[in-house]
Amino acid sequence: MADEAIKVKYKNPLSRHVLWMCLFFTVVLCVIMGIIGFFVFEKKMMGQYELNLTDVLELTISQIDVDDLDECIKTQTKSEKFEALTEFMNDVREHYELDHLVISKPVLEGDTYDVMQVVSGLNEAERNGELLNDIPVPQLGDRFGAMMPPELLPVLYQNFYQATEISFTKGTTDFGATYAAAKTIRNDKGDPVAQISAGLSLAYIENAKTEFIKIILFAGSILCIAFITFTLLWLRRRIIDPLSAIEAAASEFEEKSHNQNDPDVLVMDLPQIHTGDELESLSNTLSSMSINMRNYVENLLESSRQVSNLKKDLVDSKKKAMQFSEMATKDALTGIRNKTAYDKEVEKIVSDMQAGNDKFGVVMVDLNYLKKINDEYGHEKGNVAIQNLCRIVCTVFDHSPVFRFGGDEFVAILRGEDYKNIDFLIEVFNNKLDDLQADATLKPWEKTSAAIGYALFDGALDLTYEDVFKRADEAMYQRKKDMKANRTD
Repeated sequence: MADEAIKVKYKNPLSRHVLWMCLFFTVVLCVIMGIIGFFVFEKKMMGQYELNLTDVLELTISQIDVDDLDECIKTQTKSEKFEALTEFMNDVREHYELDHLVISKPVLEGDTYDVMQVVSGLNEAERNGELLNDIPVPQLGDRFGAMMPPELLPVLYQNFYQATEISFTKGTTDFGATYAAAKTIRNDKGDPVAQISAGLSLAYIENAKTEFIKIILFAGSILCIAFITFTLLWLRRRIIDPLSAIEAAASEFEEKSHNQNDPDVLVMDLPQIHTGDELESLSNTLSSMSINMRNYVENLLESSRQVSNLKKDLVDSKKKAMQFSEMATKDALTGIRNKTAYDKEVEKIVSDMQAGNDKFGVVMVDLNYLKKINDEYGHEKGNVAIQNLCRIVCTVFDHSPVFRFGGDEFVAILRGEDYKNIDFLIEVFNNKLDDLQADATLKPWEKTSAAIGYALFDGALDLTYEDVFKRADEAMYQRKKDMKANRTD
């Protein structure tokens, strides 16, 4: 069964995902390493170029008689030293394989910038007249600024007078990319006489870049093939094959456990996996799980024989739960709902408000003189006063749920008819209390006195239920103050 599962063709096999992941990882790694390697190589090469160009400039400058050179420039006449310098520069040009070695002088004639030719080091081909596009070799005093970008001429002129160190630039000439160095030649007074410039072709680096890319691509391809092959072989041996075997066992278990009443069949036949990793742990866990399932089913079958007794116990428990629930929400003294039931009712009101049903109100009632009754006649009489007030509240607000909120406080949630007739009901309530107060046959604790206040939900004033409750509570306490102010005893 496990062998058959391995041959199953999946829509998105794990090996394909791994193949693409390995390919992507290898390509990215090769590209990153190639870029880093080339930049390191290029930096080293450019550093070496700078050292070579510096040596060339310093060597050439050491052979220059600055005063003689200055005189040649001024008179436009070549001296013996000038001719010797020309031969020396030719030798340096060929020995170092320079792209160019030139001494020139940036000039400013009126408002026009230009460059004067002084002397150039020539290779053998140039000396024989084999120049690119038959361009003649400039001679002492020739101007060649027109061959350069106009915006570069002011910069050259400024650097000629101000620069004290060798400057390096990368540019492009008719012969290709060049890395050049330039330095101002100064006399003993520090005045600039001419500027010497030498350049090395960057063709070597460009060619090296091409070869480097080829090598990286070749090495990357080999590395990619080797890495993917090794990864897939390892993945199949350590993950795919064991996982397929587990899948086959699970499929077989699922098939044979359908509508199965025999617990002994509900055991998964898992292969022996000894990979020492999570897959082995998974196999062992599934095996243990199937055994536990079999035991669980056996227990269920055993328990089913006692269903009738369990049903009876369940019915009894339900009755007791209902009794406990009723006791939990019922006030022991008055028999009406207590603070717990009130909290549940508030949750329902909040839910109704969120649904748009906000036609409700809150009535607060507080018993007066309870402490006095308890102190003078005992707590038993105080309980009677609380019960009497409870009956009155429940009678008047018979369409609304009434709750004992505290020791001597009651809350009624106005709904329906009570909500519509609240002002009339408040008047009825107060009249009942007035009648009790006027009845001379009643005992002091039977002459119920209480303050009442209410508030209806108003969208312009209230955001929450608590806002309504607070306004009702404030109205009740205002009524209590008014009653104390009107007492004559």
